[in-house]
Amino acid sequence: MVESHAISAPRHASDYPGRQADCLAALRPAVAELAAESQDSIVAAMGGEMTGDLLTLAHEAEGVGWSFDEARDAIEKLAREYEGAKGTIFD
Repeated sequence: MVESHAISAPRHASDYPGRQADCLAALRPAVAELAAESQDSIVAAMGGEMTGDLLTLAHEAEGVGWSFDEARDAIEKLAREYEGAKGTIFD
């Protein structure tokens, strides 16, 4: 995966209102890039499977302050969002 999108850190180290939305926003550009590069990774994420690039992305998110679980959940949700948006093009 090409590292062109920096992942934003959470506003606070502890839990706060809107933290889940912030995590989604922080990971959205990187997941979109991954979706363009590897459809297999997006399909794996939708199934809750964290493989190669997905694990790397989740660990990068950990490195800036998100928990692995937060990152994993956000990646899965964004993968489903991406596939849903892709499907509406054909509806």
